[in-house]
Amino acid sequence: MELPPPCLLYAIHPLSMFSNYFKIAYRSLLKYKLFSFINIVGLGLSIPFALIALMQIQSTYESDNFHPYTARTFRITTDVSTKNGSKQKYASTPYRLAEKLKKDYPSIEKATKVCRQYDWELTNKIKTIQVNCVLIEPEFFDIFGFALQSGTPPVEPNTLVMTADMAHIFFGDVVPIGKVVSHPEYGDLKITGILKPYKRNTHLRTDVMVSLSTMEHSKKKKANLEDWNVYDDAFTYVLMDSMSGNSGLNTALNSIAVAIAAQNASRVDQLHFSSQAINDISPDHQNLKNNPYVEDWADLSVNFIFALLLIVLAGFNYTNLTLARSLSRAKEVGIRKVSGALRSQLVIQFISEALLITSLALVLGYFILQWMKVYVHVTWFSWEVDRPWVLGGMGILFTLFIGILAGAMPAWLLSGLQPVSVLKGVLNPMSFGKVGLRKSLVVIQFVVTTCFIFMIGHMYHQFAFMATDNINFNRKNILNISLSDNNYQNLVNEFKLNKNVNRVGLVSNPFGHHAISGGIRQDPHAEYIPTYYYAANAEFIENMHLQLIGGKNLPFLTQDSADHRVLINEQAAIALGWSNAKDAIGKPFYYNNEAPMIVQGVLKNFCYSNYQYDLQPILIQYNPALFKVISMQLNQVQDKDAIISALRNRWKAHYPYEDLSYSWYEKEMYDRYYPGADMRFLGLISFIILVIALMGLLGIVIYTIEKRVREIGIRKVIGAAISDIVKELSVSFVKLLVLANLIAIPIGYISGRLVISVFTFHDGVSIRMMMSIVAGVSLIAMSTIVFNAAVAANSNPVKSLRIE
Repeated sequence: MELPPPCLLYAIHPLSMFSNYFKIAYRSLLKYKLFSFINIVGLGLSIPFALIALMQIQSTYESDNFHPYTARTFRITTDVSTKNGSKQKYASTPYRLAEKLKKDYPSIEKATKVCRQYDWELTNKIKTIQVNCVLIEPEFFDIFGFALQSGTPPVEPNTLVMTADMAHIFFGDVVPIGKVVSHPEYGDLKITGILKPYKRNTHLRTDVMVSLSTMEHSKKKKANLEDWNVYDDAFTYVLMDSMSGNSGLNTALNSIAVAIAAQNASRVDQLHFSSQAINDISPDHQNLKNNPYVEDWADLSVNFIFALLLIVLAGFNYTNLTLARSLSRAKEVGIRKVSGALRSQLVIQFISEALLITSLALVLGYFILQWMKVYVHVTWFSWEVDRPWVLGGMGILFTLFIGILAGAMPAWLLSGLQPVSVLKGVLNPMSFGKVGLRKSLVVIQFVVTTCFIFMIGHMYHQFAFMATDNINFNRKNILNISLSDNNYQNLVNEFKLNKNVNRVGLVSNPFGHHAISGGIRQDPHAEYIPTYYYAANAEFIENMHLQLIGGKNLPFLTQDSADHRVLINEQAAIALGWSNAKDAIGKPFYYNNEAPMIVQGVLKNFCYSNYQYDLQPILIQYNPALFKVISMQLNQVQDKDAIISALRNRWKAHYPYEDLSYSWYEKEMYDRYYPGADMRFLGLISFIILVIALMGLLGIVIYTIEKRVREIGIRKVIGAAISDIVKELSVSFVKLLVLANLIAIPIGYISGRLVISVFTFHDGVSIRMMMSIVAGVSLIAMSTIVFNAAVAANSNPVKSLRIE
C-alpha cells in the first residue's frame, strides 16, 4: 500500500508535526552545546532588562488607580491660545480656579488645588535632605487615596506630614509627630502626621505634604497667585457628585473661561479649560506642559526601543552563530529536501529551534529578574505591577517575536540551499553573502556596544565632575556646622582658637543647596529680575575661593545689622544693565522692597547650585540675621575625629543639651551630585551588553577555528611557528574590531556632545575616557580572540590530521 507524503501526514496530525519539530530542535540544541549555551545565556542576560522596560510601560497605564472615586475625580487642564495663533496645553491652572468651582457650582462635591514646589530642602539641624514637596488643602485627603498612619492632616500654617521613610531618614525610630524641621524660606515647620505607605506610581508622588496655608501666610507669597493670567502655579482637582457627570463640569469650565475673557478683553492669551479623568492622566496623550511624574508617549517609546535593542543585540549572536554553522548543516538540509521536505517545513524547523532557545532564555531571564529585585536598588523603577499576568503575557509575546526574528534569516538562507550542489560538495552560492553578513553583524554589535558604553562613560564623567568639582567653588577641608540661634559670635571666636581652623565663614545656606529667591532692579519702578540671595560674611567668600573680576570682597564685619555693600555675579550685572564689572562697582540697585544696596564687587560667574540650569543672577550680602551655617576652612586635615571632638567640646559649653550637627562639605557634595545607585545600574547594563557581544565573538572565533583545524595541523607539520598561526587566525577578527572602533569613535564623540549640552557647567567631552573605553573593550575582545587562537595553535597536529 502506498503511503501518503509526509506533508499530508502532518496535515492530518498537526500536534505530531509540531512535536517532531521541537524534538529535532531539542536534539540540535544538545548536539551543539557550546553554541546553544552562548545563545541561551546571551538572550537570558538581556531579557530581564527588556522585562523591566515592559514593566515601566505597564505601570504607566496603572498609575493613579488606587484613589477611592476614580470615576468621579477629574483634573482640570488649561488650553492657552496666543494672539499669533499658537496653542499650548498645561496640566496646571490659575490658582483661583478651584475656589471658583467650589463656590459657584453645586454639582461639584469637592474641589481642591495642589501646588508643587521644586528643590525643597528640609533640615532638623543634624541632617539636610532634599525632598519632594506638594502643598495641599484639607480637602485633598477627602478626594485622593492617601491616608495617615498617625497624626492629623496639615491645616495650620507651617505644618506638614511626611512619609514614614522620610521620617525614618530624619529621626530614625523616634516618633516625629510634634517635632520641627526647617526650610530656608518658610522657616520652622511642625510635623503633624505620618503618611501610610502609598503606591509610588502616581503623579502626586511626594515625600512631604505641606499645608497650603503655609505659602498663603508666608512673606514669600507670590504676588501673582490671584492673577488669572498665570496658569502654572496650581493643579486643580474636582470630585463630582454621584448624580453629575463631567458634562456639567465642562459647562462650568466653559462659563468661567468666557467670564475671564469678558473681564479682560485686551489680554493676549485666551484660556480654555478641560476636564481629564484621574485614570486618564497617565500616560500623557496630550503633550501637556508642567506635568511632572507623568510619562508621555516619547518616554514609552524610548523604553520599548531600549528593550528591543537589548534583545536584538543578543539576537545578533543567534543569527551570526547559526549562519556560521550553516555549512555544517548544509548536508542535513540537502538530504531532507531530497526526501521531500518543503522549504516552508525547513523554515518552521529552524524557527522552532530559535523559539526553543528563546523560551529557555526567558526562564533564565525570569530568575535573573528576581535576583535584580533583591539586589538592584533604583528608586525610580516600578518593580511590581498590578496585573503580573499581563506582564507575563507581554514577556512571552516579546520572546516569541525575538525568536521568530532571530531565526527567520538563518531559516530562509539555509532552506534555500540547492540539494544537488550541497550533496556534491560544491560551495553554495549564498556562502559569500553569509560571510559578509556575519562580518557585518560582528561590526554592528561592537559598534552598538562601544557606543552604549561611551554614553554611560560620558554620563559618569559629568556626574563625577559635579561630585568632585573644585573649580566653581572650594569644597576641600571645609566643615559645615549648623547654628542653633543667632547668638553665635562667642562660639565663632572660640572655634578660631583651634589650631586646625584656618578661617571661619558664615552663610545662610552653603552652595549646592537651596538659595533664597528674590528680585533685583536698578530702577525702583521697573519690573523685578528674579535672583538668588545668599547671606554670607567675607571669610566665607575667601573659603569658597570665589574670583572677583571687579571691585573687592565684602567688608570684614562682626556687627549685628546687615550691610548695604554687596557682591553680585556677572549675570546680575548684565541683568541690571551694566555692560562690564567696572561699570557696576559703586552703583546702587534694589533687592525686593529693601533699601538701596551698593555693588561692592562683581564675582566671576560660577555654578552655585545646579549644573544643569542656566546662569542666574545671584546676590551675596552680609546679613547676620540670616546666618544659619558656620562654614570653616581647616588646615590640612589629618585626624577628623580629633578635630570634631575638640569642636564638640567648645559647642557643648554653649549648648549643653544639643549635639553638634556637622558635615564634611566635600563628602556631602559628592553624595549630593553623584547618583551612585543609578550609575551602578547603568554600569551593569554596559557590562551585560559587553558580555553579550563577547559571547557572540567567542562563538564565532571557536567555530572558525574548528573549521580550520586541519589547516592548523598542516601548518604546524610543515614548521609554522605558533605565533604565526595565532596571527593568521586572529588578523581577520582584529580588522573587524578596528573597523568597529573607527565607526564608534565619532558616534561616541557626538553622543558626548549631546550629553554635556544638557548641562550649563561641564568639563567637556573626555577624550581620555573615550580612549580608555576603546582600549578596554578592544583589549578584552582581542584577548578572547588570541587566547582561543593560541589554544588551537598549541593543539596536537596528530589528532587534527588523523583519518576518521
